[in-house]
Amino acid sequence: MKKRMMVTGADGFLGSRIAAYYENEYEVIRASRSDLDTTDKYAVAEFIKEKKPAAVIHCAAISDVGTCEKNPELSEAVNLHGTVNLAKACKESGSRLLFMSSDQIYAGSKLERPNLETDHIPLINVYGRHKKQAEEKILDILPHGICLRLSWMYDFPVRGLKSSNNLLVRLLKALIQNQTVSLSIHDYRGITWVQDVVKNIEPAMELPGGIYNFGSESTCSSYETGIRVLGMLAHNEDKRQLVLPNDDGFAGGIRNLSMNIEKLRSQGLDFPETISGFEKCLENSPEYVTALLR
Repeated sequence: MKKRMMVTGADGFLGSRIAAYYENEYEVIRASRSDLDTTDKYAVAEFIKEKKPAAVIHCAAISDVGTCEKNPELSEAVNLHGTVNLAKACKESGSRLLFMSSDQIYAGSKLERPNLETDHIPLINVYGRHKKQAEEKILDILPHGICLRLSWMYDFPVRGLKSSNNLLVRLLKALIQNQTVSLSIHDYRGITWVQDVVKNIEPAMELPGGIYNFGSESTCSSYETGIRVLGMLAHNEDKRQLVLPNDDGFAGGIRNLSMNIEKLRSQGLDFPETISGFEKCLENSPEYVTALLR
C-alpha cells in the first residue's frame, strides 16, 4: 500500500508540482483552499484525522510580500495560525510535517556572507515575521517538525500546473516581446529551480527536526543573475541589454537574502548554485522555448 502524502496549497506554484511529481509513488491527498480552510482548526483536525497522511507538505500560504504588508491580519491568520492548526493536527495523527518557510526571514540582513539558520536577523516585513513565528510554534508543538526556508523559485510554464511571474518567465517575456525588465542591484539572493526543490522533498522527510535553508546559494544580486541568465537565453548580443539595473530608491546598502546550506549538506542533501541551476534548467528546456527564441 502506498504511503499517503498530503499537500496543502496543491493548486499553487510549488504545491501543484509536488503533487504531480509524487502522485505515482504516493497516494497524494491534494488540499487546495477549496478543500481545506487551514484557519479553521476544527476542520483541519478532522481532515487530517480522516485522511491519516504519513506526511503533510505544507505549501499553502499568502506568499506575496506586498499583500501581507497591506493585510497583516490575513497573513497572520493563514501564515501563522493556519500553520499552527496543522502542527497540532499532525501531533495528534503522528504525521510528519514539512513546512515551507521563506528566505524573507533574512530580508533585514546586512551580513556580508550568506545567512545561517542560527543568525539573528531583524524581521522587517510581515511575511517574514509570520513565517519565523510559525517555525517557532511548529518546533514547540512538534520537535521533529521540519521547516524549510525556500528562496525565490522559477520554472517554465507547464500545462495544468500553476504558473507565476518568476524570473525565468520574466526574462523569456522580455526576449520575446523585446521589452526591458528591471532587477534590483541591492537584493543578493539565491534563486532556485522549483524542480530541484520538488525532487528534494522526499529525502527531506527523513531530516532530523529543525530549520533548514533549502535552496540554491548565490553571491550575485538579482540584477547580476538576470544579466547572466539572459546571456544564456539570448543568441543576439543586442538582446542582452534588456535587463536594466534597479536601485529601488534604496539607500541602505544591501539586502542579503542569500542562504548558506551547509547544514542541509551535512545531511546529504544539496542544491546547485544559482547560475549552475539555471544552466541545468535550460539544458532541460521544453522544445517550445527553443522555438520561441530563434
